[in-house]
Amino acid sequence: MGERIAKKVLLLGWDAADWKMMNPLLEKGWMPNLKKLMDNGVSGNLATIRPILSPMLWNSIATGKRADKHGICGFMEPNPDGTGVRPVTSTSRKCKALWNILTQNELRSNVVGWFASDPAEPIHGAIVSDRYQAMCKVREDKRQAKPGLCHPPELADKLMELIVDPSLIDGDSLTPFVPEAKLIDQTRDNRLMQLAMLISRMSSVQAAAHYLMYKDPWDLTAIYFDAIDHFGHAFMPYHPPQMPGVSDEDAKIYKDVMNGVYRFQDLMLEATLQMAGEDATVIIVSDHGFHNDHTRPSTDGMDNPEGWHSPYGMACISGPGIKKNEKLYGATLLDVTPTILSLLGLPVGADMDGRPWLETFDRPAKAHRILSWDSVAGESGQHTEAMREDPVAAAEAIKQLVELGYIEDPGDDAEKAVRSTSRDLKHNLARALDDSKRAHLAIPLWEELSESEEKHQGHYKLCLARAYLGQGDFPAFDRVMRESFNEEQLKSPVLLALLGDAALTQGKTDEALDYFERVREIDPDSPSLLQRMGTIHCRQKNWDAAEVLMKRVLEIEPDSAMAHNALAEVCNARGEYAQAVEHALQAVGLFHQFPHAHRNLGVALAQMGMDEQAILALETSLGMDPQHKATHLWLARLFRREERDVERAAKHEAMAGRVT
Repeated sequence: MGERIAKKVLLLGWDAADWKMMNPLLEKGWMPNLKKLMDNGVSGNLATIRPILSPMLWNSIATGKRADKHGICGFMEPNPDGTGVRPVTSTSRKCKALWNILTQNELRSNVVGWFASDPAEPIHGAIVSDRYQAMCKVREDKRQAKPGLCHPPELADKLMELIVDPSLIDGDSLTPFVPEAKLIDQTRDNRLMQLAMLISRMSSVQAAAHYLMYKDPWDLTAIYFDAIDHFGHAFMPYHPPQMPGVSDEDAKIYKDVMNGVYRFQDLMLEATLQMAGEDATVIIVSDHGFHNDHTRPSTDGMDNPEGWHSPYGMACISGPGIKKNEKLYGATLLDVTPTILSLLGLPVGADMDGRPWLETFDRPAKAHRILSWDSVAGESGQHTEAMREDPVAAAEAIKQLVELGYIEDPGDDAEKAVRSTSRDLKHNLARALDDSKRAHLAIPLWEELSESEEKHQGHYKLCLARAYLGQGDFPAFDRVMRESFNEEQLKSPVLLALLGDAALTQGKTDEALDYFERVREIDPDSPSLLQRMGTIHCRQKNWDAAEVLMKRVLEIEPDSAMAHNALAEVCNARGEYAQAVEHALQAVGLFHQFPHAHRNLGVALAQMGMDEQAILALETSLGMDPQHKATHLWLARLFRREERDVERAAKHEAMAGRVT
């Protein structure tokens, strides 16, 4: 056990909250409660993981583990008996969540609305499952709580009283979101009712959480709000600037909705902070961002929902035990559970994929480790694997997911639904393994999927080829490409880009550049393509060409770590070391596990005579990439300066000599 830094922790999940949306509101003073937390805490970007699907991500946040470990790989799963499909549930999770670990340590948790928390687990504390907000329906005279809705079960009657009926949300309440509501013909346009429904859901979750926080003492309260994400899919196409294809009328009427939901979320934050008390350490996180400017993919927020999600969410940690007014760098959503465990004085599981944000604590702290919390015996409040779900409740939950646009209607063909759902789960798991650089584990899944007769076979072949390329298995890559795609298909931008990647991986830079130029003729402003081309120009020391490309990337995607790192390399080559430091810091702030960026930072600092800081940056780079010859040589040079540490210099020289 370590030192307990926080008396209690309030964890707020704001699905899809994005700094690009919030920063202008913060500057105008329209989110004062979040601003206060930021001024009295540490905040920054929170990198997501892929695939960017809420059930997977929020369970990674709650466990500190990727999907292959926690077991939630989509919105739906087959019933255990194969008779159909059901939404993923708390019984689908294969490992302990944060509140299970706290239960084992006799700490009390409140959990409200968390993704895949139904049926509620019998933890030490209380759970209101994610089915609760689905009960926000119009004019329900007598709402009946389904079994498993909450723990302990005797909370149910009170929870039913706290549900906000959307029909009772009047026009005045909606005016802050839609000032031009009077212009709407509600016989043809039901978006006001859709807005009221979303407000009722977030208000009901808030009411339930406040009741639990007031009712009993607690060590952790975790509340999940899906409002910003759902508002985004419904109303982000109308957010300024007006998108081509959006009517002037819709742009005029609905332009304020997204600002409205952020401001409303901030008002709710004020009340929650008052309920939590000044002795609570507060963490707010989102699982991803949400495209809100020229990067919006279409005028239909429900078309390809994942395509609307951007790779950086937000994080803010504030309160007792936390530094004030500082930035958080290199954070991922996998870090949330390790951080909370460390705040509460509990060890972090060595099998967790994240790290605690010890740098945010206002005192020196060390992360204590345990092999795995899943091997610790004792009551944790987890369900047994044999627990089943009410099929009627499952059917209602499926209907909700269909209405929200997250899944297609599975229909009445149970066998087809099971087959389709199983395929989607394997697809999502393979993507998660690819994202974590474990293509060798993904390859068997891609091979299995690509042998199917489904309509997505071409996509699976593409993913299989990409996985072989990631493994450096060029013969297998060539075989898949040759056998799977004809000459005409190989002219598509996606396949041309993949062939370019293959050439680049094999050091054939001119050939790769030729492929990428052909893609650019079709898609001139693809940030990933421009990054690849800029990387090649850096390798060829074409610094002016690299600079032009990477600056264009930053015009499109200001949060591109790759572009900032490439510009750091350009600046180092030109002797512009202060600018190199600035770009390298931006890169490692966006993506901490980036050895090349830490190396560029170290080189720039060394050239500026800041040797101690340079050594730290270079050693960080070496910890991620221990076989990099140039990094060893730079460290050797720094340790020999003024005979700082001749012995360590010799060791790095020897290591550099062993690297081919």
